[in-house]
Amino acid sequence: MRVVTNTAITVDGKIGSARYDHVAIGTPVDRQYMSVLRARADAVLVGGRTFRNWPLPLVPDPAALAALAASGFPDAAHPPLEGRSWWNVVLTRTLDVPKAGRFYEDPRVRPLFFSATAGEVPKGEVVVGEVTIPGVLAALAARGVETLLVEGGGDMIAQFLAAGAVDEIYLTICPLVLGGRAAPTVVDGEGFPFDAAPRLSLGHVNRVGDELYCRYVVQK
Repeated sequence: MRVVTNTAITVDGKIGSARYDHVAIGTPVDRQYMSVLRARADAVLVGGRTFRNWPLPLVPDPAALAALAASGFPDAAHPPLEGRSWWNVVLTRTLDVPKAGRFYEDPRVRPLFFSATAGEVPKGEVVVGEVTIPGVLAALAARGVETLLVEGGGDMIAQFLAAGAVDEIYLTICPLVLGGRAAPTVVDGEGFPFDAAPRLSLGHVNRVGDELYCRYVVQK
C-alpha cells in the first residue's frame, strides 16, 4: 500500500497555534490541492483530535478541483470522481467523537473507526482492539485500499513514520510564523534520534504566490 501525508505548515513548522485551536494556515489554493490528493487516494485518515476539531467529510470537492485546474496549477491531475466513495478513517483511543453531522450524511463517505474502546457510531464500522499502524494498514488492505492519505495530526504522522509506513510527504509551506513551544508541529510524538531519523529526497516543488508546494519521497 502506498501511504502519503499532506499538511499545510508555517515557516516554523507549526500546523496550529499553541492554543490548539483549528486555524486555516493555507490559502484557498492549498485547500483546492488537498482535494486533488484526496481524489488520488482510496482512503483518508486522521486522528481523533483532528476529527473532533474538524468532523467533516474527507472527500474531494469537485468545485475545488475545477478551480485548481483552471488556474493552471502544475500538479492538478486526478482520477475521475464519478461513482466513487472514500474510506474516511479515524484512529481514536476512546471513540469520543462527534455522533452527528455532515461526515455521516455524505453518501461518498465510508466511515471506519479504529478504537481501543467499544462503542457505536451512526454510520460505518468500528474496529475494536489495540490500535497499531501495521494492524490498521492490514485492515485497510483487506478492504481494497491501495493509496492511503494521512492528513494529521502531528502525532498520527509521527506514528506512521516510526512504523516505516510513509512513502511520500506533501507539504505546503505557508508565509506565516506562529511560534509557541507547545504549538503542534507536522511531526510530533517522541521524536527520532538523529541517526535513525527518516531521510527524504525532494520530488518536486511548485511556487504559487508566497506558498511552496513540496513533495518529498521517504528513503526506505
